[in-house]
Amino acid sequence: MPANTVLAIKHTLSFPKRPAVSRGFSTLAMAVLLTLAYNQIFVRSVWSLGGWSQAWPLLSLLFLVNVLLCQLLSIGKIQKIWLFALVIIAAASQYFMQQYGVLIDKGMLQNALETDNHEAMGLLNIAMLPYFSYYLLLPGAFLLWTKHRPQSLKRGVLHYLAIMMVSTLLATVLVVSQYQNFAPALREHRDLKHQAVPFNAINAAIGLLKSNTAQSNTIEFQHYAEDARLITGVGKPQLVIMVLGETVRADHLGINGYHRNTTPKLAQRKLLNVGAISSCGTATAVSVPCMFSYLNQQNYNDGLAKNSDNLLDVLQRSGVTVIWRDNNSGCKGMCDRVTQDKSFTTEATDCNDGECPDSNLLNHLKDTILKAKSGAKPIFIVLHQQGNHGPEYYKRSLDNQKLFLPECKNNLLNQCLPEHIINAYDNAIVATDELLNNTINLLEDLSTDFNTSMLYVSDHGESLGENGVYLHGLPYWMAPESQTRVPMLMWFSPQTIEQNTFNTNCILQNAKQAGSHDMLFDSLLSWMQLESTAIRPEQDLFSRCAAAQEPQRSTK
Repeated sequence: MPANTVLAIKHTLSFPKRPAVSRGFSTLAMAVLLTLAYNQIFVRSVWSLGGWSQAWPLLSLLFLVNVLLCQLLSIGKIQKIWLFALVIIAAASQYFMQQYGVLIDKGMLQNALETDNHEAMGLLNIAMLPYFSYYLLLPGAFLLWTKHRPQSLKRGVLHYLAIMMVSTLLATVLVVSQYQNFAPALREHRDLKHQAVPFNAINAAIGLLKSNTAQSNTIEFQHYAEDARLITGVGKPQLVIMVLGETVRADHLGINGYHRNTTPKLAQRKLLNVGAISSCGTATAVSVPCMFSYLNQQNYNDGLAKNSDNLLDVLQRSGVTVIWRDNNSGCKGMCDRVTQDKSFTTEATDCNDGECPDSNLLNHLKDTILKAKSGAKPIFIVLHQQGNHGPEYYKRSLDNQKLFLPECKNNLLNQCLPEHIINAYDNAIVATDELLNNTINLLEDLSTDFNTSMLYVSDHGESLGENGVYLHGLPYWMAPESQTRVPMLMWFSPQTIEQNTFNTNCILQNAKQAGSHDMLFDSLLSWMQLESTAIRPEQDLFSRCAAAQEPQRSTK
């Protein structure tokens, strides 16, 4: 075979030569890619504000911001690593925004970081592979394939500074010249900055880092309600079980007027059903610390809440036995200084890959309570549910609790019919209905030894596809009521009402008037028969309600 023919065959079969590009080209190319390929939601949002006349200035500003981000660490050999890191951030951000309608902010990032392995696995799906192959592997392959032209250190520094300075100058000119367009758009549509990829994720990470740094620099642990003490009296000790719900929205409970009977057992009980109240946050990472803190929704500070006495601390210091059982991803620091009872899982036979039905929370609880009994010492127990945690709602109910079929069994909720998502979600509420009913049965059995009562309240709600939004965690100022309106109900044994001379109508009226998680700290101090100058009457649902008893009204 002639030599020229062999060379021609080798040339045909050889892999294309790696193109040599400048570092500046890589920066600009990646900025274009980030702006156009990973900001589909942002593009739709700005286009809807007024077409091209509104879209081009905002898209241009985003492009310049992305140039600055790409150039920030485009130094030497770390440039490709940094650019690929931005691609990973952008691909992941856009994926979850598209699939679940969420926004990427500090709260959502905190919620993601505090998610346990089981919750994280519930978000993974084989259908993710095509997306990440296209949006992650292809850009990564391009970065790996290209090579940078060699340049001197001086020339590299000059090029780096030139791109940073020109981009900053152009962004400044754009903001000044288009201020009349930017100001109202960004003021009236605050969600835009949480849609701009990858700025949203980086901004959220910086905000979270600042918060954590400030928290770690707290001078000392803050004590609260140090004068709290038990009111001594005669009769049986208090036993209160608080069932802390997860991801339950108030409008899907049958006892709250929902068109489906998702609470058939509770409907047969005599309850003080408050109905819907406002949650402190839209995610567990915020709501749970806020619920147990003396802080309110308006002045909540995560660092202060986790570095000061919470409800459980005050109760325990005052002589109450406090026990926390957790079937969720943890107590977010609220139970760190009290007894955490994990014995309910030791003999459970219906757990799957470490996930247990909420019904296990009652395993051996009666024995635990009787062992903890010590004279007239009250007992306060928290049962933290898995509840309605999504997106795999169908896993939150047992076969005999599935009253509504068929269920969505795909964690990519936008690929399910809306009615199938709701079926699975409502079945999980049926499971909670049974748990609460069995909790009341347990308390009735213990009423000879204690004055028994139960509180049920959920931490936050859930979006089920309304307006293309799923799950929870939206910023509170823009979250729909489905994420912020949660159920709250109470049950008291007749003996508890009699001994405490509760006016139940007064309690219910106070609870509805308070209407939010803010009432929990003060109310539970009173509920456990504590007195303190720290108790705020306007947030105490028992305030001025120790009068001649009124009969409880059924929710039927």
